[in-house]
Formats: sequence, structure tokens, C-alpha cells
Amino acid sequence: MLHYLLQILIFQSLFLLVYDVFHKKDTFFNWNRLYLIVTPFLSLILPFIELDFLTSSSTEIVVTNIELSIIVPTEKIIFNTNVTRTDAGTNGIQINWWIVTYLAGVLLSFINLLLKFHKLHILRNVSHISKSFNQKIVILPNSMHAFSFWNTIFIGDSLTEEEKQHIISHELVHVNHKHTIDQIGIELLKILLWWNPLVYIYQARITLLHEYIADAITIHKVNQKNYIEQLLNSAFQTEKITFINQFFNQSLIKKRIFMLQKSQSKSIAKFKYLLLIPVLTGILTYTSCKDGSSINESNEPKTIPVTEVSFNNDKKAVSNQPACLNKGSKYDYKLDNYLKIENGKNADIITKLILLETNEIVRTAVIYKNQTHYVRNIPEGIYRLDVTYGENYIEKQTDGICNGSFQKEILFETGEDILDFATIITDQGKNVPSYSLSLDLLPEELRENHDHSTSDEIASAKQEAAQKKAMDIAQKMAKEKTAEKNDIAIPTRISKEKAEPNCANSDASKFNMKLDNYLKITNGKNSEVIVDIVNLETLESVRTIHLPKDAQHYVRNIPEATYNLEIVYGTDLKKTNTDGNCKLSFDNKIVEESGKEKLDFNIVKSPSGINVPSYAITLDVLDQIK
Repeated sequence: MLHYLLQILIFQSLFLLVYDVFHKKDTFFNWNRLYLIVTPFLSLILPFIELDFLTSSSTEIVVTNIELSIIVPTEKIIFNTNVTRTDAGTNGIQINWWIVTYLAGVLLSFINLLLKFHKLHILRNVSHISKSFNQKIVILPNSMHAFSFWNTIFIGDSLTEEEKQHIISHELVHVNHKHTIDQIGIELLKILLWWNPLVYIYQARITLLHEYIADAITIHKVNQKNYIEQLLNSAFQTEKITFINQFFNQSLIKKRIFMLQKSQSKSIAKFKYLLLIPVLTGILTYTSCKDGSSINESNEPKTIPVTEVSFNNDKKAVSNQPACLNKGSKYDYKLDNYLKIENGKNADIITKLILLETNEIVRTAVIYKNQTHYVRNIPEGIYRLDVTYGENYIEKQTDGICNGSFQKEILFETGEDILDFATIITDQGKNVPSYSLSLDLLPEELRENHDHSTSDEIASAKQEAAQKKAMDIAQKMAKEKTAEKNDIAIPTRISKEKAEPNCANSDASKFNMKLDNYLKITNGKNSEVIVDIVNLETLESVRTIHLPKDAQHYVRNIPEATYNLEIVYGTDLKKTNTDGNCKLSFDNKIVEESGKEKLDFNIVKSPSGINVPSYAITLDVLDQIK
């Protein structure tokens, strides 16, 4: 907002400077009137005009990093969300005193305008109204004032008849040329821009120009000498109403007499109005390119192998983004964004930032215990983060391909949350999203013979694990007690690797990582189950799930479509490969059925936003069938 107001001030200053230097003394009064009416209002809309052919090809980065917090519900990884968003306010209600001051000024200016209208209304009510030259003439008692407003001329009854004739001829020009419209327009502008001194200068210039126009026409109808003498002899007080056209405005009389005696400007002087072309071109170039300044010569993200080096707690230099793993990784040096990753004390981690659109690994980082690392200059896109926990990081070259892994891998997790690194365009510029994640492995996931832990660390880990285990046992006992009372089994949460075997779910097109939907499947105690999620339009299975007894799994990132479930109950799972296609089945099949309900996973757009459908089903084979 402040930037917009500043632009208005600058543009109006430029237009006024051009007028005062090149046009103010010319006798092209109607051209000057058009200039003074159009340019202040043009200054209001110019900041919003952006012409593509004037826009720079590269992009300016307004360094306004937005840190977004990630909440990942998982039993393995802890994502802390103690992050701040740089453009967010406090929890309480904040009062923007700049806005309050501006609105107060608008209100006072509006009240002032109403008071001026009220004053005119009073003058009209206490005066005698007659008609002359097809116009209303308001005769002001005991007054020598003279002015016009809209289609009405106000004139004092103390003036002589000759003076009245001159004044009426003059004021009729104001009425016929609708000068009041100009004045009302400026008054409205003064309400909106009450703080802007240039608006008051515009009004003074327009008021003087109106008098020039009226004088230039009147002088041909009356005696010029007498008319000028009347102006010179005027010592009348005037009404302090800014939007009326006053005949006896003492501050303007000297300028009016000078202009009456001035020779007509030559027609060639009109070419000076062409100076507006370079002025407008400069302004439009600024408004079109103010969001673009070159940082790199190319708009494309550069592909450069870079090894970023940080320091661990022992002050030893460690490579967090090994060049071997990041050969061909993409960097966008125009974007000063980052992904801040804080690793805990329980395991080293390998993180892979994966672009959802192409399933391409954009950056790989190795982060050691108790270490914080920033992944920077990430190209725009939507990503997920896959994390591997383990010990003893090693790199191997196989057929020219570099692979990084742990000698002792503890856990692998596929990120289920979306990291949106698309820049956000606002009136102030471009906000660059950044994220802050805290990762750690719970102590219970560690093995007791941790080779690199001290005895104190092992004891601490054991104590934490024992405390958590005791809490888990207590919670489990409470759940089992409730379940026994209600004859309900407690399902076990199954990992994605076990529930969705890779051989039957390797096609990346079966996953839409941009959709955070799910199908929650809970299997009962009587049988194992195989579930195929079948697209009703193509009749193809987009996901195959196997659950053991008393198990539960969330099938996520299901593409938009309408589906049906093909369900097989049995025992003794087997995998068969036919023509390269993997299929799950049971050696001991109990029963097979098709789901009767259609599962519509198409997103629903509403005025409130986008609704992403998700479903929960419970399956079990009946005892009598078993």
C-alpha cells in the first residue's frame, strides 16, 4: 500500500513538472484543462499497468522468506513445528495505525466537503432566486460576492449593473463549460489523497485555468478596458469554498490580467504535448519492469554439481550434499529459498528431495546426528522428502552411478506431506516459501548394541525407551480392556512397504502425490485380505494392498477417479509374475467379492475451497464362511 501511494506521488510530481515547465504559460487553455484533469487520475491507475513487451525477461527476487511448518503424523519420525512465518503477526489483534490515520483523514475530508455543500445550501435559502440567460441567478443580500456552482450563478446585490453584466457573462462560461465537474472531481481526489500536497496544487492550477478560459471568452463580449479595470478595482472578500468558481479571487487577479494581455501561443507550441510520450513510456517501463531485475543471465535453473560443507559438533568439516550423489542436481540461484533440516541425536539420515511431477530426485543430503543443514536454491515446484535413518554412511560407484547408503539401515520413511516451493506473487513483490523441519528417530528404534554410543548415551536411550514402553503398555492395556469389554480387536498399523508390495505397485502413474487423500482399510481377526482398488472407467487396478489379520493401513495419494474394491480373503500369500506383471493371491482362498459401494475420489471445488474426499472401510470374513 505504501509503495502504491509513493508511486502516485512520484507520477503526479512528474506530470506537474512537465505542465509548469512547458505548458503553464501557453494559451491553449482547453488542452491544458484536459491535461490537468486526466493526469492526476491517470496516476492512480498507472501503477497497475504492466505491458508484456516492456517486462524484463528475468525475475527479481524480493527476499521475503515464508517459513511454513510441516506436521507429519507418524510413529517413526518427529516433525517439530516450532517455526515462524516472517510475514505473520502475533496472536493478538494488531491495529494498523497507518490505516487508522488514513481512514480518519478520509472521514474528516468527507465531512469538510459536506460542510461546504451545507454552506452553499444556506446561502441559497437566504437569498432571492431569479432567472437570467436561462440560468438560475441567486441574489445574495448585502453582498459583493460573485461565483458560480453547477448551473447556478451567485451574485451580490451591492454590485453595479455594469459589474453584474460582466460577472454574469464571465460566470456563464463556467456554467456552460461544466467547470464544476472538474472541481468536484478534484474534491473527491482530495478525500482519497488528503495527505498528498500535489492534489491541492492541481486544484489551484485548474482553478486558475478556469478563470483564463472564462476571461478569454468574456473579453470578446464586453469592453476589455472596463473589464480589466473592474478586476483591478476589486477588493472584495470571497467565499472560502474551494470548488466554486469565484469572479473576485484576489490571489488570481494579477495572473488573469497578465494572461488577458498575452498574445496567443503559436500552433507549433502544441507539439510540446508530445513530451507526454517519453514521460508515459518511462512510467510504463517502470511499472512493467519493477518486478524484474536480472540476477542471472538465464531464466533456467542451472545444473551444477555442488558440494555444500557444514560442521558437526566436533567442528569437523562434513559434506552434507556430496557431489557424487548430486551430480546433475538442479539449482535455481534466482531463488533464495531453503529447506532447513535439523537432525536429532539418535541416527544419521539421508534425505532425498523429490519433485512430485517427474518423481525426480532434485537434491540428496546426508545429515549427521545433532546437525542442522540448509538445502538452498531449490527450483520452483512441489516436492516430498524421503528419509532413511541409519549408521555408517558409505558411497559406492556401480557402472558409473553413485549410490549412498548406510551399512546399518534402521528405518526408511516416504514423506507424505507436500512441500510447495512455488513463489507467491503479492502487491509487494514475490514471497519465497521456505520450510523448517526437525527429524529424529525415537530411542526405541535403536538397537541395544549401538557401536558408536557411549555407555551414558545407551543408558539414557534405554531409560527413555523404557519410559515410553511403559506408557505404551499402559495405553495398550487400557485399549485391550476396553476392547474385551466391547469384544473389539485392536488393529495393528502396517507400514506402506508391507501393505503395498512394490512388485504390484511399482507404476508411478498410480500415485498422485499432489493429492493428500486416503483410503483407510481395517481388516478383522478372521482372515488375511487382498484388496485391489479398480478404476471403474479403465477397469485397471491402481493399487494392490495385502493386510494380515487385525491390521490397518492408509492407502494415500490416490489419483482422481471413481473406484470399486475387489476383495479376496484367504491365507498363505503368494506372488506370481506373468509376462512381467506381478499378482498377489492366496494358496488358501476363502472367499472373493466385489465391493458394492463406489468410491469417488474426484476433488470437489466449492466457494470455500477444494474438498479432497477420503474413505474408511472395515473388512472381515464371517465366521460361518471361514
